[in-house]
Amino acid sequence: MNIGILGSGAVGVALAKGFIAEGHEVWLATRKPDGDKGDQLRREVQKAIVCDFATAAKNADLAVLCVKWAGVRDAVQEAGPANLAGKVVIDTSNLIRPQEGGGLAYDGGETSGGEQVQAWLPDSKVVKAFNTTGADNMYRPDYGDAKPTMFIAGDDGEAKKQVGDIVTAFGWDLADLGNLKAARLLEPMALVWINYRMITGTTHHAFRML
Repeated sequence: MNIGILGSGAVGVALAKGFIAEGHEVWLATRKPDGDKGDQLRREVQKAIVCDFATAAKNADLAVLCVKWAGVRDAVQEAGPANLAGKVVIDTSNLIRPQEGGGLAYDGGETSGGEQVQAWLPDSKVVKAFNTTGADNMYRPDYGDAKPTMFIAGDDGEAKKQVGDIVTAFGWDLADLGNLKAARLLEPMALVWINYRMITGTTHHAFRML
């Protein structure tokens, strides 16, 4: 399958490597693919095709949105809603913002980032996933005998099945929380992971549903 990774930060790179390890072809989007960042990505993710957002979206069978919330709308516009029409889009972002005085806060109110992404991509099938952990855990997280849980949410059942298969192939237990409205629960949940990272200085922690 052709996977479009829309974003070249730590999460995008980690997921790109995971999809490549699973035998998929990866189109890794960055805003300046011909610049220093593009050269760095070609060295770091050698089997990926480094390109702009529109090219990644156009060639993708499935796309993964991997940018911080402040850049999500720009990323969607650069990718082009028409290029993503009819396709599954995994949304890894969280609608969180810096607080005055430090720290982060959820900024969803009566909606969620996932629902906003779906509104910007009305012809795509948005599934919230990979938003409640960090880049180091994305592929084959290692906690000994304990397998961590990845929560997903989305309105399209077939899309969630496809994403669920990816989640389990990547080494996670799957927990389906229902429709995309459940992203209002998952995005604040990410703050628990982030806050623990800030307190402990470690990224090796994850949620597990027992």
